[in-house]
Amino acid sequence: MAETINKDLDSILQTVIRIELLAFFQANPYTRDTASGLALRLHRPCQQLELALQALSALGILEIGGTSKVTIYRLRSADLITSYFQEHCEKNT
Repeated sequence: MAETINKDLDSILQTVIRIELLAFFQANPYTRDTASGLALRLHRPCQQLELALQALSALGILEIGGTSKVTIYRLRSADLITSYFQEHCEKNT
């Protein structure tokens, strides 16, 4: 039972972090930063942020760049954020 609750809470936390990232990039569409830099900006542990960044990159909302040693994330298109929010609002209503 406790394991199921923890899994649900982790899922909810990741959703919240993804929304925070989307809101951040919508307000700062030209930002390019590392996971640790974004973690500092959003006051979140880097490990939690990395999972959310990977999910948003897999969706095509964020682009990954940088070098083999440093991964840089940036917004692919501000329009993608708007459509992401619209889809999630429609699902929840």
